Amino acid sequence: MISVGAQNTEQGEVIDPLPMSRDELVAHLSGISHQRLVAEVMAMWDELGEMERELAMARQRSRALDFELNGLRTKRGGRGDYAELEERFRVAEARRAQLETMLSNERLRRKEAEDLAGSTRVEELRTENSRLLKQEEEQLLLILDMEVKIDQLVAALKEMQNNV
Repeated sequence: MISVGAQNTEQGEVIDPLPMSRDELVAHLSGISHQRLVAEVMAMWDELGEMERELAMARQRSRALDFELNGLRTKRGGRGDYAELEERFRVAEARRAQLETMLSNERLRRKEAEDLAGSTRVEELRTENSRLLKQEEEQLLLILDMEVKIDQLVAALKEMQNNV
């Protein structure tokens, strides 16, 4: 069973998800425009990337806290600092577990979206996105170069006016 939720965008409230069978979900999604589905898949892709970054940062913080805890154990052996670090470590571990769960859920949603939208279309969108990012970078460099040339022309014109 797949749950589909709706959100009232005017009031920002989320309506309870409705369980749908795979066939019902396919029928529901076929009523949504292709561009909207693509936009949703890309939004989920971005969200998954952000969750993966958060998970990596949480793991790094967890390792840093573990390292700090071990250092304090060997250095001081103080019970108060140890308890505080253990609590911080427990909170970091809970956050890491939460992020891992969110990541696995997001991966599952993306897999289902790819199955529905077609993995070749998703790959085409990824390739197109990459091409557009490269084109944007090239155009940005061109604009920056043109700005430098304009500044040079303005300076030359001011110099010519001062000489006249």
